[in-house]
Amino acid sequence: MRYCRYIMLFAMTVYAADVYSQSRIKADLVQIAYGAFSKNPNIIRSSYVVQNVASDLQIQRSVFDLNSFSELLLRSDQYSLLEADPRRSVMDNIHLKTNVLNFSTGVRKKIRTGQIAEFGINYGFTNNNYPFNSFNQPVNSYLGNNASTLNLSLIQPLARGRGRNIATALERSYVLYVENAKSNNEYINSYELWQIGTAYWNYYTAFKSLDIYKQSEARIRTVLSVTKDLVEGDKKPAGDLIQIKADLASQERLTIAAEQELYAAKIQLGKVAGLSSEESLLLDIPENEYPTVARSLYKKVIDQADFIRIAKEERADLRAARQSNEALRQQYQLAENNIKPQLDLTGFFSYGSVSTGNGATDVLSSFSNNLGKTIGTGAKLTFTFPVNNNLAKGNLTKSYVTLNDQGVILNNIERTIALEVSNDLNYLNNSVSNLEKAEEITNYNQEVYNNEQLKFKSGLTTLLSLILFQERLTTAQLRHLQAYQQFATAIINLRHDTGTLIDGDNKGFIIDQNAFYTIPETLDTKR
Repeated sequence: MRYCRYIMLFAMTVYAADVYSQSRIKADLVQIAYGAFSKNPNIIRSSYVVQNVASDLQIQRSVFDLNSFSELLLRSDQYSLLEADPRRSVMDNIHLKTNVLNFSTGVRKKIRTGQIAEFGINYGFTNNNYPFNSFNQPVNSYLGNNASTLNLSLIQPLARGRGRNIATALERSYVLYVENAKSNNEYINSYELWQIGTAYWNYYTAFKSLDIYKQSEARIRTVLSVTKDLVEGDKKPAGDLIQIKADLASQERLTIAAEQELYAAKIQLGKVAGLSSEESLLLDIPENEYPTVARSLYKKVIDQADFIRIAKEERADLRAARQSNEALRQQYQLAENNIKPQLDLTGFFSYGSVSTGNGATDVLSSFSNNLGKTIGTGAKLTFTFPVNNNLAKGNLTKSYVTLNDQGVILNNIERTIALEVSNDLNYLNNSVSNLEKAEEITNYNQEVYNNEQLKFKSGLTTLLSLILFQERLTTAQLRHLQAYQQFATAIINLRHDTGTLIDGDNKGFIIDQNAFYTIPETLDTKR
């Protein structure tokens, strides 16, 4: 029975651990970052922008779609003949009735070299109750006349709209706008990932800070216990207990504040990751530790120019600005072309034939009859030019201003990148120096505190001195932790500002954990 109870207890423990794990969200930095792609509203909205611009490109390509057209006309007319009309003498009544059927169909397409081609077929059928045909030959009433025509035309712009570069300018500009949207989407994702990384390290710092405050509490409780023993042995005055209890109460207050900071850091991490308030509270303890200097590829001598070069090659916002600039250049060329007058040369060819009769064979023979066949060719020039042309001139001015404004934006991004990278490298260098000093100070304070404890137990030092060194140790540990956070933040800052925090492929975006732990590789870091 005793073994059964142990087995039951073990099973319940495993079950409780499984339920707990299912109710928690793993606080892994990369996993949280990947989860943001489906939860972060800014990332989701950015992907919609890409889809929207892609649909704009599809609309622009519709200009070159093959378009079909058709028309069917049925018409019946009744004309009352005048008394002096000689046709009244050969008709049974005074009404001339005419029936018309006309059907046309064809296709039209704008070619990417600028021409417009059209091919069409027209079939017409007419009859009436007049007993003579157009040659004054007697025929049956309502004898049908069939006429068919094939038409081919080609319009060649000679001024406005001439050439492939102009005809496809808008299409090519929107291809660039799609790439621009993708690049902006990459930059937004990098920015959101930067926020997630920053919030994660803040969460990890808050978690470790709480642990330091709890360790500080434990040290004070140990001092309190030792002091009680010394007071009972008449080696220390009872008044020392009051001082230690006051210090313990102060430390407990700091621990409560640290718990609040941990809660706020957890909520902030959930916020930037796109989690709900309920999901944010389910975040488990952080799993990823701080990066180390040894692993980070950091070297004291770093060529700033290498990182600026990498940033100018990899930054998605700079790439997006260049793509937007080229798209606006295409549109400016189109606006320049629209200043020209409209001068079109149209060449056309037509083939037609006629037949008489109401049967199906008569309809078909209207396409092939040699008698009545008509072949036509020709050309025409069409000239159109608005006298003031204010619309084209205004659009050209707006296009010029927009293009130059985009040039200012592009130059400003390049300027800002150099400043940001310079600042990031300075911050990185300072964070490494700060981390090394903070570690050195923590080790010294730990050693001093350990020695002071031994001296206090031996009665060689005062309680206030021990409390002072305990507080110094806690402060040193917290600053050491903050120095680690500063170093981790420096890495992610440099990664984001050099455009190397996130990578894209045909399937989406790739997040490499090394992006949070190492600086970008250059010739210096590879040596």
